[in-house]
Amino acid sequence: MTCFNNLNFRRRLSLVALACLCLGIVGQLHAYIDLAPTISKIISDAQKISVVEVVGLNESTHVLTLKEVRTLKGTGTQAPTLHNVASSDGNIVPPAVVQWAEAGARGVLFSTRTTTLLCFGEGWYQAKSSGGEWKLGVDRSDLPLAYYGSVSRLADGIAKMLAGGDAILTTVQHGADDTAASFDLAFNRMNLPSVIRVQRIRANMTMPGTVMAMATNPAYVIGLGPVGEEELPALLQRLSSPDASVRAEAAADLQPLGRKAKSAEAGLIKLLSDPAERVRIAAASALLRITGSNSEAVNVLSRGLASTDVAIRRATADAVGRAGAGAAPLISSLTPVLKDQNLQTRRAAVRAVATLGPAASGVASALVPLLTDAGLKIEAADALGRIGPAARPVPAPLVGMLADDQPMAVRLAAVRAIAQIGGPEARPAVDFIIKTLPSMDEIGEYNTEIYLSMLGPIATAAIPVSQNTKLANPVLPTATLWAIKADSLPWQMQGGGRGGFGGGMGGGMGGDLFSTMYSAYFRELGERLRPVALILLKQMQEGADQNTPDWGYKLLACAPEESIAQLTAALTSDNLATREKAAVVLGYMGAAAAPAQAKLRAAIDKAPTEREKRLVEWALNETVVD
Repeated sequence: MTCFNNLNFRRRLSLVALACLCLGIVGQLHAYIDLAPTISKIISDAQKISVVEVVGLNESTHVLTLKEVRTLKGTGTQAPTLHNVASSDGNIVPPAVVQWAEAGARGVLFSTRTTTLLCFGEGWYQAKSSGGEWKLGVDRSDLPLAYYGSVSRLADGIAKMLAGGDAILTTVQHGADDTAASFDLAFNRMNLPSVIRVQRIRANMTMPGTVMAMATNPAYVIGLGPVGEEELPALLQRLSSPDASVRAEAAADLQPLGRKAKSAEAGLIKLLSDPAERVRIAAASALLRITGSNSEAVNVLSRGLASTDVAIRRATADAVGRAGAGAAPLISSLTPVLKDQNLQTRRAAVRAVATLGPAASGVASALVPLLTDAGLKIEAADALGRIGPAARPVPAPLVGMLADDQPMAVRLAAVRAIAQIGGPEARPAVDFIIKTLPSMDEIGEYNTEIYLSMLGPIATAAIPVSQNTKLANPVLPTATLWAIKADSLPWQMQGGGRGGFGGGMGGGMGGDLFSTMYSAYFRELGERLRPVALILLKQMQEGADQNTPDWGYKLLACAPEESIAQLTAALTSDNLATREKAAVVLGYMGAAAAPAQAKLRAAIDKAPTEREKRLVEWALNETVVD
């Protein structure tokens, strides 16, 4: 490989080196729905806030009965609250609401005279007063940006905030990196806690009213994940609690830390023989997520999936989904659970498949019959979408969900699934979008632009409607046009669509917005962008990549084998600038460059200067898979 030594990259490389020698590289993320409210805004607007408990959900009338158990703001009441939680166009209750609304489940209710917002932890819904009845309102997919976590944590946090203090809360990640919360929300990943990315914030009543205004402010954003490494000692202690519930919760809290919780391995192994089965299940799932493999943990979960106790089967299915790559030996065992007689257990198995995504492609065929199950078709569609191209060809029942006589929630579930699966059978989703996009609200327009981007060239016929939306976002329509065509490097595309590229995308506010959007597309489209990635790789080989913005090198993750071969060869070059650039570009590729780790370690050992050693160490750290 030649010509890594170009002046522009060397200047940028100096900035990377400086960051590596200090605190690391920090990105900036712009909002998915810029005007999404913060939790302080929601609290301020509410006339009353209370913790409520589910009394029951009537399956025929779709009326949810709630009772108040704790008043946080306003005056308490003994009268039950009744919400009709079915959509207006087909009596479809949102799957996340069905999943939550079992007797005894709790939520936090924010009320005004005409509108209520109910947070049930990892989901929200809005209800409006109509003719003396509370009915399901518009979709509020922006609200997980305000809060996403346990109900008890939210309730206690609100009490602290109202008393004038700070509360450590969790939200969908927004502002911490370039992965774009918009994609998680557009693809309905809110009910997949192991998939959707969350962050910890310091919330108080003086914080800004919109997420956009606090998204990258270190005064509010603490760090990534539901727990931080600083909490490890306390969590390790809780693994030995005499209370089984505390032990199980500690294992679950350790799980999101992944490899960072390696010190918990011994304690979790001990819990595999715990007298409480739910503790064993939680420990097994956490152990597989943290270590990647453990035969006894696999045995614990295998027995749980085959249990005669329906509650244990359900809990185990959820645990398998959260176990990540370590659950590979258990995926085939999910097939019989997908056919379980108990609806909620089937739902848990579907959710596990959705959480595992492409790794669970072997059970994709078992999801297809569920596309005609009225109670599970939306979730089955989302699970197939998470499997992605490995679920091709698009199943006929999924296309059937686009029919005009289907409720809009069902049709949208089909569109988002088909967009992720792709292939020639996806054309009906394009036809649906052409017909419905002009009448969608802003959130619907935003999400649909993302679906078109995922569909690629087959969506060419939808370009006119895509470029004629009312979206305030100046980048998304242009990014959609690029992703549909996918025949050039995005920073070399001039004037294509609304917003244009003008003078380039390397810096300034516009550059940050471009980098956010396109980096997210690189991650989501993956190897579908391989031909474009190879264009960049060829330019690098020829020394013609001088105008490539730093974030543009992330595109190489879409052609990992070819990119790794070329870059690792450059790590042994006699030219210092060539070696340094190769290391940094591998770092930009992230986890996709994990196969290069041995070569990076060798490069560290041979690095003649501290600067080069730090650069390669940074790159190695960036390629580690959590």
